[in-house]
Amino acid sequence: TTVAALPAGVQEGINYAANNTSVTLVLYAPNKNNVVVLGDFSSWAVLCANQMNRPPDGNYYWITINGLTPGTEYAYQYLIDNTIKVADPYAQKVLDPDYDGAIDNVTYPNLKPYPTGLTTGIVSVLQTAEPQYTWQSNNFVKPDKKNLVIYELLIRDFTAQHSYQSLIDSLNYLKNIGINAIELMPINEFDGNESWGYNPDFYFAPDKYYGTKNKLKEFIDKCHQNGIAVIQDVVYNHCTGNAPQAKMYWDAVNNRPAANNPWLNTVA
Repeated sequence: TTVAALPAGVQEGINYAANNTSVTLVLYAPNKNNVVVLGDFSSWAVLCANQMNRPPDGNYYWITINGLTPGTEYAYQYLIDNTIKVADPYAQKVLDPDYDGAIDNVTYPNLKPYPTGLTTGIVSVLQTAEPQYTWQSNNFVKPDKKNLVIYELLIRDFTAQHSYQSLIDSLNYLKNIGINAIELMPINEFDGNESWGYNPDFYFAPDKYYGTKNKLKEFIDKCHQNGIAVIQDVVYNHCTGNAPQAKMYWDAVNNRPAANNPWLNTVA
């Protein structure tokens, strides 16, 4: 492992370069010996050229990947100490070999296929120059928090389509019953497709079973245009075994977080 200081200005996760052809990946992984990035850009091979650098403090690993095609999605993983494969905990999109097949093309059009036969486990996705959502409501005034009329909503059970688009299509109904806020039960990636969402594994990736990231933004935008606030129910005090924060430091003998896990208690 090459010892090299973190580049100036980077943060944990994915750091896109202004040229849209490079990305710097940063992983927090104290007490690990080596990390290699696997991905579409390396044909999923373990290459010395993709071994990550480690700063002198030993807490992080980082690498800059060049030669990316702007707008192209690249799947990737971290291989830690030659044994543990995890997706990027800061990714805004992940691919799951077990559950993505049940997501239809209407809910999530043109979903990138999982790299079957090339790796195992959940993989993360990066995309330089990704399509941006153009916000229409830029002057939304939040309703008085002392006078909220909140509709708590589980997308899976609200409509058979279980999608952000179905919520957009239902906004007149929701507005007519007199609410001024919608509270979404957890929508970040969780194990499986059908869940209340209290088993999160990736905190920054909207679950694809409900639609695309930009469709979520469109739903929020449409709510704001109708005077409706959107509240997200979030679960930061625990995660499932597929979460990188668990997999990276796991006590397999006792089936619980290891004693050196920097995020989780050994016993909840």
